[in-house]
Amino acid sequence: MADITVIGGINIDIEGSPFRPLVMGDSNPGQIRLAFGGVGRNITENIARTGGDVAMISVVGDDFMGQSAVRQLSGLGVDTRGILTLQGRTSSMYLSLLNHQHDMELAMSDMEILNALTVEVLQKNEALLASSEVIALDANLDVEMLEQAAAMLQEKRLFFDPVSANKAEKGKKSIGKFYAIKPNRIEAEVLSGVPISTEADLKRAADCFLRQGVRQVYITLNRDGVFFCDENSSGLIRPGDVNLVSATGAGDSFSAMILLGMAEGRSIEETARMGMAAASIAVESPSAVNENINREEIMRRMNDV
Repeated sequence: MADITVIGGINIDIEGSPFRPLVMGDSNPGQIRLAFGGVGRNITENIARTGGDVAMISVVGDDFMGQSAVRQLSGLGVDTRGILTLQGRTSSMYLSLLNHQHDMELAMSDMEILNALTVEVLQKNEALLASSEVIALDANLDVEMLEQAAAMLQEKRLFFDPVSANKAEKGKKSIGKFYAIKPNRIEAEVLSGVPISTEADLKRAADCFLRQGVRQVYITLNRDGVFFCDENSSGLIRPGDVNLVSATGAGDSFSAMILLGMAEGRSIEETARMGMAAASIAVESPSAVNENINREEIMRRMNDV
């Protein structure tokens, strides 16, 4: 059994990075990478690589890449008994195209298989969930599943990752059941209904979440850092110098540190600094998870943010 359980998606990521500025409607020379991904899976791997005790509940097909993704997590020490394999199905896939500055230009996802991740699957993993102090849900889950899971597990310390502005809406009805949330600015606007353009707006949006029952709010601001807020404190942490290779997966590493901070009883500011440190490591790798991430390096970099 594990201290932290992540319920979410496992994807096969296909990422294209052009050598020159993109030309739409044409073939662009560049580099194409194939890797394991998915917000829930990336969070899980980051936790495992930084010493956390973590399990995952998800679903994959019986194809080579899906099964390889499960074996990779298991090899890192993740409890994978909650990952369901569906025979004759292909695993979830995520296709992204970066621009020449290594920021995402557009993406396409095929995640229909995740509809098989139902409350019945959670009920079959009742013992695992009962043993976990902290449970994460990502917005790749079906909206009905997300709402049912939040209601079923609301006695636990729940964390919600909105994933994208389009998917954030799924968590709106259940927002008060989450102990901690980590939207970016646009996702926070969707969930709170508060337009955000200033630091005061960030505080108003965070207060909206706190009034509904959320205990910890982290609003990520891309290159401008993160705004954190709970009932006792709030603040804006700006990043130090970073060596940007790819921004893909930076938010997932941040989410992993929130879960570790929750499990370890850290303050919200300390947790936010852990998240910023982890994100600075994540962006130094072309992969969604930097294989060099570790607890010692995170602790060292916390002094720089």
